[in-house]
Amino acid sequence: MAFLRRTVLPVALLLSAAVAVPVAAYADTYRTATSTGSGATRAAGAANAEANARAELNRQAAQAGEVCPSVSVSSSLVYTAPDGSAYVYQATASGTCVTQPPQPSYPVPRSATRQAGGSTPSAAVQAGSQAARAAILAAGVSCTGWATTSALVWAAPDSSWYVYDVTISASCTD
Repeated sequence: MAFLRRTVLPVALLLSAAVAVPVAAYADTYRTATSTGSGATRAAGAANAEANARAELNRQAAQAGEVCPSVSVSSSLVYTAPDGSAYVYQATASGTCVTQPPQPSYPVPRSATRQAGGSTPSAAVQAGSQAARAAILAAGVSCTGWATTSALVWAAPDSSWYVYDVTISASCTD
């Protein structure tokens, strides 16, 4: 009996630990969608059908919380109007779809101020905006929610040159 307790108990604990560990399952899904499209030329009809099939495949994937990074599309002529004014195609889009990765969070507020000049107020603000945005993105991060403020520093008396301080702010990933 003691031998049985020493053998069965550790095995039972090992099995329960193996069962209790959750494993994330990310299975790829092969999807297919078929649609039609028409156009005044063969190329336009095929392009419209292929775009419609691709859109339907993306719609199906989105409903399942997936994206389809690699899609192939084929199309074939279904009907030609007797006078040649319209071409109807049927297209099939197919591809492997995967679970969408989580959206990045943008927890870090960042801002940069640059001074720039230009021959018009908008040119000066544009130049300052580009420089400030480049300074934020130089950290190699992804940002969203960009906002721009500007303040006139100096203007030539004849209005031939303007200098602005431009501040750009955004929420960025680390």
